[in-house]
Parts: sequence; C-alpha cells; structure tokens
Amino acid sequence: METYPFTQLHNDPKHLFTQVIQTNHTLEVTIHTHQSVIILSKQRYEQLLELNYLWSAGTLAPILSQVNHPK
Repeated sequence: METYPFTQLHNDPKHLFTQVIQTNHTLEVTIHTHQSVIILSKQRYEQLLELNYLWSAGTLAPILSQVNHPK
C-alpha cells in the first residue's frame, strides 16, 4: 500500500483516485502523525464486503479449505 501526505492528495486528487481504480490497490493518506485514512476502489470495497459476509455466515473457512486441499 502506498502512502501519501494529505497535501499531495489535495494537489492532485484525480490522479491518485484514478491510480486506485486502475490498480485496485489501496492508498493511505496521512492527515497527522498516527492519523490516516484508507482509500480503496468500489470494486475492492465490494470484494471485502463479500468476504466479510462469507466469514460471518461461516462459509469462508470451508471454501478456503476446499481450495487449499482439493479432493
């Protein structure tokens, strides 16, 4: 994950947001020392929501087990 100071985000937000969307990587923006926010694409956010749903439903572990140890 790349980290940028808030001033850089302020100077060229379109470039940084486009980079996040095109690479599907997260971006950390520091506001103050030990304070930051994470920016991620909508696609990545939806993937994380799906993983969270599978985990909370108890189906993620069996799926991963089948993938890692096929019969």
